[in-house]
Amino acid sequence: MSEEGVMSEVANEGHESEDIIMPSDDKLLFAERIFTRLNPPSIGAIPSMIHKKAKTVGGIFAGYAVFWWLTVLQVDNEPAFDSIFFGPDFLTITILAPCLIFLGSLLSDFSRELGQLFPGLASGIMFVLAVLYTFEPAIMGLMGDVETGDAIWKTFRLAVLCTTVLMAAKLLIDAWLLVWVKEFMEKNPSIDYSSTGDEFQPESELPIEPEA
Repeated sequence: MSEEGVMSEVANEGHESEDIIMPSDDKLLFAERIFTRLNPPSIGAIPSMIHKKAKTVGGIFAGYAVFWWLTVLQVDNEPAFDSIFFGPDFLTITILAPCLIFLGSLLSDFSRELGQLFPGLASGIMFVLAVLYTFEPAIMGLMGDVETGDAIWKTFRLAVLCTTVLMAAKLLIDAWLLVWVKEFMEKNPSIDYSSTGDEFQPESELPIEPEA
């Protein structure tokens, strides 16, 4: 091959290497935090982890819907109960409190992973309101404003519904984060993912071991 051809080939290779667009430092740090938090055993295990978590979330939501239908909608002669916090009735509370838990979980993880202030504040408010709605019937029962047995039954149902939604929300968030990491890895195959304890590095920048 002529000298001119060799120089042209080297120039083309250099041009191709310059065309590789590396992700931002924020995305690299975000991917590293997800790896550290969820600790997948291997890169190939991520799709199965996503499937397992998604299937579990579906089962939890199905159980939640059945429990809510049987213990709330199918109960005849439910004693009336109106909350002192903005006045929703018990049926509305069984929908509102789990929704607050779900949205609060999403905002809490968003604030933690991305370091945002406002979502963390909003999630704290939502969690406090959900706890107040959940234990308000039991407190009213202890004060004698509501029949004790009915108050405990109301709080028990709300606690089960909110706990179930909290578990589902955590698993759903983890599954979404794993999906993000999977897409990030597919778009950036030049990054070394072999070690989750160290910062991700492009393969071209990895230290070269000296020959023996």
